[in-house]
Amino acid sequence: MRFALAVGTFLILVIHGVILYNQFSHKWEAHQIAYFNQAKAMAKGEAERASLEARGPRIEQTVVADFGETRVDRCITCHIASDDPRFSTYQQPLKTHPYSLAMGDVQKNGRWERRHKFSEFGCTVCHDGQGRGLSPKDAHGEDEYWPDPILGAAVQENWRKEFVPMLRGKEYLEANCAQCHTGAHFTGTPTVRKGMDLFYASNCYGCHRIEGLSDGTIGPDLTEVGRKFKIDYLYTRIKDPKSVLATSIMPKFNMLSDQDIKALVIFLKSRKGKNFSETEMDRYRLRATGGAELVQAHIKPVQINPAQMAKQGEQLVLDRACTACHKLGAKDGAIAPDLSFEGLVKDPAWLDSHFRNPRITMPDSIMPAFRFTDDEFKAMTSYLSGLKAVPAMPTPEATYKALCLRCHGEKGDGRGLIAEHLDPSPRDFTKAAFMNSKPMGRLVASISKGVDGTSMPAWGKLVDEKQATALLGYIQTAFVKEPRQEPKARNLPAANPVASSPESIARGEATFVNRCAGCHGRKGDGKGPNSLDILPKPRNLRNGLFMASVNDTRLFDSILYGVQGTAMPSWIDYGMSNNDVGDLVNFLRNLNPKPKGGQNAGTI
Repeated sequence: MRFALAVGTFLILVIHGVILYNQFSHKWEAHQIAYFNQAKAMAKGEAERASLEARGPRIEQTVVADFGETRVDRCITCHIASDDPRFSTYQQPLKTHPYSLAMGDVQKNGRWERRHKFSEFGCTVCHDGQGRGLSPKDAHGEDEYWPDPILGAAVQENWRKEFVPMLRGKEYLEANCAQCHTGAHFTGTPTVRKGMDLFYASNCYGCHRIEGLSDGTIGPDLTEVGRKFKIDYLYTRIKDPKSVLATSIMPKFNMLSDQDIKALVIFLKSRKGKNFSETEMDRYRLRATGGAELVQAHIKPVQINPAQMAKQGEQLVLDRACTACHKLGAKDGAIAPDLSFEGLVKDPAWLDSHFRNPRITMPDSIMPAFRFTDDEFKAMTSYLSGLKAVPAMPTPEATYKALCLRCHGEKGDGRGLIAEHLDPSPRDFTKAAFMNSKPMGRLVASISKGVDGTSMPAWGKLVDEKQATALLGYIQTAFVKEPRQEPKARNLPAANPVASSPESIARGEATFVNRCAGCHGRKGDGKGPNSLDILPKPRNLRNGLFMASVNDTRLFDSILYGVQGTAMPSWIDYGMSNNDVGDLVNFLRNLNPKPKGGQNAGTI
């Protein structure tokens, strides 16, 4: 018993000893003592030696009030020899911070003088890290919750292991240099400049806004991206977008090398919203000029030779990263439609217009409007217009795989490779109620003529009526999986029986608000409060091209009898009369401007 008590007492003493040692003994003290001992050995006079003799370990602290928020730097507590040139060959933390002409340091009377003095700049303004920390893990920001680990040096435990080699390197320091040194010819930030060039060359500017550099509206605003996100997040977001956010529509830029992505990350990390060298007047000028002029200033226009327009257009399509989203031959960005036979699907006027403003030709397109020159648009249009090679389609199944599978999916359920990026969603062919509710002529017309205002192209130049009918037969067998049933004739007016008038439109609006806005939205844009739970999504009734392509009889059909296989109910079952629908149609027509020619009626 006495022996056990003795052992227990001994262990308690040992544990307390360890605790006390850790409490009152710090590594930074050992570093300072080592420095003092070495410095005393190098001292050239008694005065210096006496001064060092009088020094004891202490926390060294610099408060930096400029260059952003007030910061406290205690980095010199460990790196105490940073400003002592005699320690240039020592290992960290007792290593002299290098002097460099590139960083603005100068030599006077044989001695270096720093441009960025520690007393004025501190350390973290350039390196990041946690300035108050006194252990390597804390000070270097290795804790996964610290937002600014030392650039290119510290690695946090939750970072993806395979990306870590690309997250190390002194080049990342350039990101913070560019907080002040923004000049295009500043020699100290070549990787930032490369990243900026890639930002334009890869068309990132088309989706993203950066104040003073671009005005894209599709993706997140990147003006302060360097302040908000760590380098591992930025690298992963570019390298593998969907691994970070499954619903991301950002393409995977396979043409970018790891070094390219690294340069983009360093450029983005330099964007922290406020440049320390800019004045408020500078920022006002940037905001006043917007992004267009700056984008034009950064993009390098291509001089187009009319004799080689199509060839140069092909190179532009490749260089301007179109295949980051689109499929073209063997390259496939897996986001946007196949361009391999675009010359058979769209005419040059449509292509040119779509390039300049995609939403003019496709109101719900996610494609950004790029700021290329007129000649570049013409060259790219010329190239795509010439893609008229019909793919091999010996059977209806082969036709489906060549033309339909990418949107409608392998199972015909409307969940193809790019379906999530299309609005409206591709039709689900497994919905027998829909397929059997439409006359064969209507379905064949949709294949041959396409559906205006949507991503459904007109395949009429690739398949004739006989092939389209055979294709529908394959769909019926493979996906609908029940015999074709022609729909019964419906009692529909040949034209709207209610003349359009302010009174009729007002009545239609009241009906719309009461019966339709829950799904189609108060604005008619398909974004009503119920739309979040509905697949396929409610139709955007402000899609002018689609609305212009359908005649009144079809609108009466959809409203009175519903759209089978979707959430659109049959309103005739709820007592809606032809006059009620007539008012509603007048209201919907009034939402959309009439196309040229003044005709809203189509033949689909």
